[in-house]
Amino acid sequence: MQIEKIKLCCAKCGFTVEEYNASELAEVPRKTKRYKYLLQKSSICPACLASGRLKENRVTEEADTTPTQTADTKFSTTAPVAHEKHPDSPTPMIDAISQGVWPSHAAELKKTRYPVQMYEQALQKRTTQWGYGGYVSLPGVASGVLVRASARPDITKGSNFVRIMDPCGNFFKADSMRKICDISDKYAYGLLHLLSTGGDLEMLGIPTENLKAAVDEITKIGFDVGSTGDDYRTSEECIGPAKCDLALYDTLGFREAWYKRFLDDVQYPRFPHKVKCKFAGCPNDCVRGQQKSDFVVIGVFRDLPIIDQKKVKKWVKDGGDMTTACTRCPGGCLSWDKKNGLNIDGDSCLRCMYCINKISGVRPGGDRGVAILVGGKMRGKYGPMLAKVVVPFMKAEPPDYKEVFDLIEKLTEVYDANARKKERVGDFMLRVGMSEFFRLAGVEPSAHLFNQPRTNLYYHWEPEEVRPQNGAGKENNCTTTKL
Repeated sequence: MQIEKIKLCCAKCGFTVEEYNASELAEVPRKTKRYKYLLQKSSICPACLASGRLKENRVTEEADTTPTQTADTKFSTTAPVAHEKHPDSPTPMIDAISQGVWPSHAAELKKTRYPVQMYEQALQKRTTQWGYGGYVSLPGVASGVLVRASARPDITKGSNFVRIMDPCGNFFKADSMRKICDISDKYAYGLLHLLSTGGDLEMLGIPTENLKAAVDEITKIGFDVGSTGDDYRTSEECIGPAKCDLALYDTLGFREAWYKRFLDDVQYPRFPHKVKCKFAGCPNDCVRGQQKSDFVVIGVFRDLPIIDQKKVKKWVKDGGDMTTACTRCPGGCLSWDKKNGLNIDGDSCLRCMYCINKISGVRPGGDRGVAILVGGKMRGKYGPMLAKVVVPFMKAEPPDYKEVFDLIEKLTEVYDANARKKERVGDFMLRVGMSEFFRLAGVEPSAHLFNQPRTNLYYHWEPEEVRPQNGAGKENNCTTTKL
């Protein structure tokens, strides 16, 4: 019996992006919907990266490998997918992407002990064959070791990986990195995941029977392992003063002091859920702390940006677009004239770094400190959240940064004592409300925490200000801040 197949191919190179049976389109609404969507929208070809409408080609099962020529392209619209080009290879798609003039990650992957059939299956099914598998208990590692579960136990049953705490700024000595690579070659796949989003180094593919020996060798060369479970996860900091002239505090020294004080809480789980911490040297937040961490310490300044008028005028003379810079200032506080130079209206300036990033000759002010933001995350019960400002400004005094650490410890204690099991900090704050969170933490709300009085989340109503109307607890469209 002949089966009609419907292929949606790249108009340029003929790569088959989607393939359906006629019976599937008639019987499966989900596939019909996707088929119509792809026909109407422009797509990017994963083979040649060309963008455009896909071409439809209908063939029978016997004619599947016979290319046809179209009038509007010299390429075949029925070019076989990679696994059809190498029918005798156990990894045809990996072989296909290993070809070419550029170095291939797939070719290098085949040189390791990684089960490449897992990657081959991921390419063919267009989804990873790995999943979250929990933890493996290990003597001496209270936080345990993470496990990747396998969707294909016929290929491999699972994969353990150990998180290694990076040096501050990720400055590895060459000798230390060689030793880590040797341990990975000896006990694991021979693969390292460098600089993960959590700010650590991950050694992948350690068999359970090799875990103890691998961890012992890692600790012997001077590195700590952990950062799994319901604890402080490995913190991440921007490179700060080591390279960037915009850093408003020493993020590297801050992280070093952080580990000296909180290493036990990194290695020994005790919180309701994981707690991620990131340290950004300035409001540019290059570590994405506001999006991805429960506690983020961001360098800020209170006075106005410092302007070197000579450098600013030279920037304009060299072609700098001052009109655009002034127009797009978030606070609308920039003004410029050729005689007096650049001026900043202090009442409107948000200290947002826009002019500092854009205009040569503008630098952060000298009254510097840090802001503490709480509750950011990408996942959780209520979905992604941005971190919320709890303290808009406080001094960060080296070498122990005691005042900042005391506050973060207090906020963590509030979370630890009142949050539910597996409830992230942001979800906890949303459940109890900002007013209650500030009360529990003993932090006085500040006018700096809102920009639209009586409409912003951070505004705190006094009980006598709220008079119930029709039993709804509302008046003049104002509501209490308890969420």
